[in-house]
Amino acid sequence: MIVNNSGNLSVAYFQSYFQLIMNTRQMKKEEAKHFIFHRFFNQNPMSRGPITYRNFEKAYQSFNY
Repeated sequence: MIVNNSGNLSVAYFQSYFQLIMNTRQMKKEEAKHFIFHRFFNQNPMSRGPITYRNFEKAYQSFNY
């Protein structure tokens, strides 16, 4: 997926990305969270701004399995 650095990424964007990562890499949601956090945020939650990080966390919590 291409990431545009301007603007905030939505909860729906991260939900889709979680699904993609979990399906293609056969990861559980916790593993996918670490993978996405490293890839998108470079271990710094504020690197893309607080709204994008909050949406990332909301997307993670939306998965109940």
